[in-house]
Amino acid sequence: MAVFASGCVGPGAAQVDPAGLPGKYRDGETGGEIRLHVNGRFSVTGISGDDLWWHGGPASVDFDGTWSATSHSNFVYLVPDDTSGGQELSDIQLYTASPKKVFLHPDVDGPVTLELVKVTNP
Repeated sequence: MAVFASGCVGPGAAQVDPAGLPGKYRDGETGGEIRLHVNGRFSVTGISGDDLWWHGGPASVDFDGTWSATSHSNFVYLVPDDTSGGQELSDIQLYTASPKKVFLHPDVDGPVTLELVKVTNP
């Protein structure tokens, strides 16, 4: 039971003050980004579906939605907006490693799929 519980929080996840989270997080290799806006909205651009969902697929996806986090959590909860064209998007946990680093870990039994670092330049 302890192994399962520790796997649910993501390896290296840390509690972070939600007030410090808004900003742009980018993967240096792919250029994929997740932007957390101050108003509770987020946008994802250029990130593989495999990095986001357990059965996501290799195609790059772009979408928007709302995000929330609490001071007692080690992840940001991303809720995608409904999309047209029959594309189904499920909720995502974006884990916080520090105020400047986040990561995706869609399969708790698998590896971290993507790490993103907070950037200040365009």
